[in-house]
Amino acid sequence: LNLPFAKDFSCPICFDIFKNPVLLSCSHSFCKDCVQSWWADKPIPQCPVCTRRSSKTDPPCNLVLKNLCEAFLQELSLEDTAALFCLDHEQPVCIICRDSKTHTNHRFRPINEAAQDYKEELRKVLKPLQEKVERLSQLKVDWDQTTEHINDQARHTEKRIKDEFKKLQDFLQKEEEARLTVLREEEEQKKKLTFVLRDALPVLLQNDSF
Repeated sequence: LNLPFAKDFSCPICFDIFKNPVLLSCSHSFCKDCVQSWWADKPIPQCPVCTRRSSKTDPPCNLVLKNLCEAFLQELSLEDTAALFCLDHEQPVCIICRDSKTHTNHRFRPINEAAQDYKEELRKVLKPLQEKVERLSQLKVDWDQTTEHINDQARHTEKRIKDEFKKLQDFLQKEEEARLTVLREEEEQKKKLTFVLRDALPVLLQNDSF
């Protein structure tokens, strides 16, 4: 029985042999139903293994892996009829090996039952790890959102400050121009008054002489 290769044909979510495997953009494969169920309550479609965001919500079938899994299952069906699992040595054995001295008084179970038990144990061990990966992934999403919010606030505040200073500059420029205009008008009026007084002075002096 090619158990050493079984892990290569096992879905990282359900730990069973792949059923309708699909390929994500990060090159990890999963059962189609498993990954769709995994994404059902997630804000974004991420790989359950590496947390990389998937570019497609309906990933394509991994046809090569599907064919390999089907061939592997066929091989298992032929070997399982004569395959047992030694609970004491924790290894698969055939019926002939079961009766050898090496396995005297050992406990045996059908390979399928033993494999199912190991998969259940594996699920229990990996579940908290997957939950931790999920929490870390969510923390990263929250962190990215918080960082983006801070950046947005900074950009908004910077723009508002620049706008206010621009308004103040425009106001001061207009105020400067207005005051300079008034000053020039006053200067012009004073000049005109000076000319009038200069022209009127001889007449006034002449009148005073009478």
